[in-house]
Amino acid sequence: MSFGSKKFRSKREQLAYDASLAGKYYKRLKGNPFLYFGLPFLGMMVISSYWLAGFTAIKYERDDRHVQEMNEEELTKLIKNRRKFDIKDEFYRLQGLAEEDWEPKRVERLDDESENVW
Repeated sequence: MSFGSKKFRSKREQLAYDASLAGKYYKRLKGNPFLYFGLPFLGMMVISSYWLAGFTAIKYERDDRHVQEMNEEELTKLIKNRRKFDIKDEFYRLQGLAEEDWEPKRVERLDDESENVW
């Protein structure tokens, strides 16, 4: 047997609770739960979605500023200033190896070590 979740109150405490705002709300909530719980909850969701719509609009407006149309002069300037593309240079640049002047060198083996040549 488990104890109930309802809190025990003496008669005087129960009368004071029923006269309080929380007691009146709980009594009405038990009578019509949608009107006193569901409707305020849904109203809060609708109002907050309209309120947050302003923040999302700011985000999309900021993103739209980055994407703009280019006129022909800007496009030709962009094409003229383009650097030559070489796949080997890009490979070494992406790996950070372009800054260093080095060549791959085979590690010397010990006298009794195999060359592992297949």
